[in-house]
Amino acid sequence: MKRVIFHVDMDSYFASVEQQANPRLRGKPIVVTGRPTIRSIVAAASREAKEAGVKSAMPTWKAEKLCPDITLVPGDPDKYEWVTNNFFSILRSYSSRLEPFGVDEAFLDLTPSGLDLRSPERIAGEIKRRVSDRLGNWITCSIGIARNKLLAKLASDMDKPDGVTLIGDGDVDAVLRDTPLTDLCGIGTRIESRLNRMGISSIAELGEYPEKELRREFGVIGAKLKLMGQGKDPSPVLPAGYSEEVKSVGHSLSLPDYKRTPRKAMPILFKLAQQVGYRLRKRDLAASTIKLYVRGAEYNITGKQITLGRHVDDGNEIYSACLRIKEKIGFPSTPTMVGVRASNLRDRNTLSQPILPKWRKREELLDVMDSVNEEYGEETLYFAAQSGSEDLLPSVGEFRRPGDLGPEK
Repeated sequence: MKRVIFHVDMDSYFASVEQQANPRLRGKPIVVTGRPTIRSIVAAASREAKEAGVKSAMPTWKAEKLCPDITLVPGDPDKYEWVTNNFFSILRSYSSRLEPFGVDEAFLDLTPSGLDLRSPERIAGEIKRRVSDRLGNWITCSIGIARNKLLAKLASDMDKPDGVTLIGDGDVDAVLRDTPLTDLCGIGTRIESRLNRMGISSIAELGEYPEKELRREFGVIGAKLKLMGQGKDPSPVLPAGYSEEVKSVGHSLSLPDYKRTPRKAMPILFKLAQQVGYRLRKRDLAASTIKLYVRGAEYNITGKQITLGRHVDDGNEIYSACLRIKEKIGFPSTPTMVGVRASNLRDRNTLSQPILPKWRKREELLDVMDSVNEEYGEETLYFAAQSGSEDLLPSVGEFRRPGDLGPEK
């Protein structure tokens, strides 16, 4: 049976949610960012802002320069999570084979219904009407329909916003011939540059290139690139819920101007490590891989991760790992954002108990601090080393997404 795959992508997601929630923002250029009083980056731009050239991940100062009448709106993760859960609920009513691809997009496998080529478009129209009815007229989605995930995602980008595009079997060759390499999910500018050096400048040329040569240049992903160039993607739609298994735990903070020195950033880094440790313990998890990433004044991000010889859930140990990384990668002279991420997770209950008395006391101390902070409020008790970071708020990277408890910048 021929596969029928949908890719449903919310348009200007965070921005459209804010416009739906606040009628005064409708029809105006807005961007959702972190704390508007400090320099940050654009998490989402409204359609009106995009028309002025504003894009996601752009520094807010540049967005204001492009569009002087733009409005900066602080992000509201709880609001977006509520909308996401309702969005996914609508999609699940059509098929249990739903694969979230972030908080604002998902793949849906409708193959078992035996739809003909007209029926998928009718169902797409129904999904769009239900999204509008439940979430509001200012929240729209674009839908791509094709025989696999690769083409479905490509299709959803072809008629934005609020469009429906079907790529039938007879359309594939023409679509691939006219589509830039970087429009394929998985091919970024770096891979494009390497392909260009090999004489490959189009998707069609990628599909015709010898797989052996692609493997020599890209290793095991060379075979995948070959298939992509032919419009093929055998990967299944993997059912997953919004509460799917956590793969990593992370936290980041954008820094106000008066905190943008390496010395003043250290208490903030310590605070982030403590928060990541708390989130691990809250989930009964421990991590063996720690990553530190820092954004500089030019909005370039550097980072590195190390794998420890044990699993940890103590913020002090996470901070120590970050210091080791800092010695290797250095710190920009003007840090604008600092982030910590923990991965390679394991259930804490499967780990051996601490043997030395000082380790047991440390574990007891953390348990007491967690209990007090949960009872009386976050950071009722905290270590003196993070003093000086109390006035900071999460960056836009704090928006959650499936399988993740923090941002990956």
